[in-house]
Amino acid sequence: MKNCYLFFLLFLFGTVSAQIKLELTPQGFASQNIPRPQVLDEKLMESVRNWVATYNEKNEYGYDISDVSSNGMTIDAYKRNAFYYTNKGEVFQHRIRYRMRLDFTNQTIKVQFSVTEIYAQKNLLTLKISDFFLPDGRLKEDYRDAKPSLEKTTNAILNNFAEFMARV
Repeated sequence: MKNCYLFFLLFLFGTVSAQIKLELTPQGFASQNIPRPQVLDEKLMESVRNWVATYNEKNEYGYDISDVSSNGMTIDAYKRNAFYYTNKGEVFQHRIRYRMRLDFTNQTIKVQFSVTEIYAQKNLLTLKISDFFLPDGRLKEDYRDAKPSLEKTTNAILNNFAEFMARV
């Protein structure tokens, strides 16, 4: 029983430490590498398409896959309630359109995540990620809730993708 408990703790620690943890900067998010499944290119592309369709199954705004080649592809999709901020006690939720550029190598999938559009309900805003920050790179006070909530959303998307790829 003691060995089973120890194995469980090691497994749990290994799973937790493997989580992707992106941090938002004035330039956006840094790219991440995840292990590439050892399958043929066709199977990898099919698996990515399956993930996109499954992950966006209830997404009323749809998704798009473009720039498809044996070296990678680009995914554009939307995420409701991707981040929020409060202003004078009122909470504002925002939907984003995001882009995931995937570049395939023999060993890894390089993922570049970016927010391309921000919406308030169905209205496209002129707000950009760089607007969250002061010229010196510090976070603006008005966006102290937006940064961690957007990071949480981004990390959830990328970790879901990485977990899906690990099962291919």
